Amino acid sequence: MAFHVLLFYLYSFYMRYPCLFLVLFISGFSFAQELSFDLKSAPDNLIVSLNGQEIRPLSAANGIRSYRIESRGVLTFSSPGYSSIEYLSTELPLRNGLLEVKLELGNGRLRQLGLYRTGVQPKSAYFTGDGRRLIVPLLGERGVDVFRLETASTGASLVYEQRLLPPGGGRSGNVEALVDNRRNEIWISNMEENMVHIYDLHSLAHKTSLSTGGVFPKVIVQNPAGNLTLVSNWVSHDISVFNSDTKELLQRIPVGGTPRGMTFSPDGQTLYVAIFDEPLIAVVDMGQMRLRTTYRLYEGQGAARHIIYNDGKLYVSDMYRGTVNIVDAANGALLVSRRIGPNINTIVLSPCGSYVFASSRGRNNPLDYTRPGPDFGAIYMLRSDNLNLVERVWGRNQPTGLAISPNGFYMVFTNFLDANLELYLIGD
Repeated sequence: MAFHVLLFYLYSFYMRYPCLFLVLFISGFSFAQELSFDLKSAPDNLIVSLNGQEIRPLSAANGIRSYRIESRGVLTFSSPGYSSIEYLSTELPLRNGLLEVKLELGNGRLRQLGLYRTGVQPKSAYFTGDGRRLIVPLLGERGVDVFRLETASTGASLVYEQRLLPPGGGRSGNVEALVDNRRNEIWISNMEENMVHIYDLHSLAHKTSLSTGGVFPKVIVQNPAGNLTLVSNWVSHDISVFNSDTKELLQRIPVGGTPRGMTFSPDGQTLYVAIFDEPLIAVVDMGQMRLRTTYRLYEGQGAARHIIYNDGKLYVSDMYRGTVNIVDAANGALLVSRRIGPNINTIVLSPCGSYVFASSRGRNNPLDYTRPGPDFGAIYMLRSDNLNLVERVWGRNQPTGLAISPNGFYMVFTNFLDANLELYLIGD
């Protein structure tokens, strides 16, 4: 009898409010629908809860956990020491069934201020000398993105300013930058064109473009006096030396391997070059502009990538081994070698010299490194004297470019495969 009464009232409600009845009916139907999703997270052991109740994954493999929920509500993602985040189960930002979640430290020195879109494959990042602009070369797209750093009592943010393009638009393949504050210039290397494009630092207008004479130019550095600007050529295994004023190509210096990062001694007489084929440092005599000797970090395989000189020591990243190393610049002796994380990419010294920051791209996708891998990368803050870990924050898919503002207040890193960058405040 009660069932028939219920049907009568339902029928009466439908006849009187047909549209509202359908909305409620469909909502109630969808309420009971199952929702399945895969989760990629950092940290990878975070706890997933639905309406306050922990839910277990159905399976876990290669850094991905699979979940299925059978009711609506609030999904909470948490881990000890991190700030939790929440999503309505109906509003999950899924991409092909995959949910990516990154948690921030609850009480750390590094505090995220914002996430910003960039062009395709942001390869590196550089602050201008006054710290007011950020230069982001794009490997997978034509041009260079320029952001303006705006600070206020309420915090700091990045504002997209414009895209730098040479006459004719150029090609993709922009790799690294150099900010020449003496001449108010920005130099950009383009490996697909074997060129360096130069822009005015203030107006951002294109000034000129130079052929490096080599193949696949990468890193650009300037000697301490500023009269020479050097570009490392990946494929032709040499260094192009330009007169900084006239832009004349003076010489190409063979280094016997694949050159990547470069750094000068304070007197400008010695150039140290990270050799990517092996764990080697090429030592170049700049007076004679020729290779003087090489330092081997250790026996076996390795891939020296970025290099920094500071107070008689060289800091060298090894992408193959995932290490950061401290080497005596005078004799090549290895002082400290520390495994940090997979695929260590860029290393940067803080302006005060007390910390080394390193970006780890995370593990590669086994099929192709240009696809997202099984986990997120990270940024590591290390003590410069012994490389002990001070703090780690998670990035997303392949954190690559890394920069610290000249005043030491802000850190920026690019997520190469996500076409974005993240801004952090460096506390303490």
